[in-house]
Amino acid sequence: MLNAQKKAKREDECKTSCNESIKELLGESKKPKKNAIPFILYNEEAEPFKASGVTIFSHSKQKKFACIESFIFRIKDLDGKCAVLELLTFKSGKCSKDLFKKSICSPCSQIDCEDVSDLMGTGICITVDLSCFCAVTCFPAVRL
Repeated sequence: MLNAQKKAKREDECKTSCNESIKELLGESKKPKKNAIPFILYNEEAEPFKASGVTIFSHSKQKKFACIESFIFRIKDLDGKCAVLELLTFKSGKCSKDLFKKSICSPCSQIDCEDVSDLMGTGICITVDLSCFCAVTCFPAVRL
């Protein structure tokens, strides 16, 4: 089937894929405008992987713990079969505590209608065993 499609010479290239995101990230001019490829991982049951982590934020001069959940990551480091991933999230509201109160149940509930420029790193990193995942969805390259 693939050979037949190639022979037909159709220009049905994927517009969003890991390969396209890598090309976009590396194909920039001298001063790179994009520095990350966000992605979603899927386990062996084809379910999206959601991670949570804890950070501290200041609210009314008091430091508070905040739990962040995310389906979106960027890779920070590779170590053999393990990867260090940073949880990514979206800025929301004017109050920083609103950022941490948003409950998400699926990747689409986290992503839909969010501004690309509002995607941000959380500074929360987790280490995962890459053998636990069977699929990845890459976002277009962005600047974080």
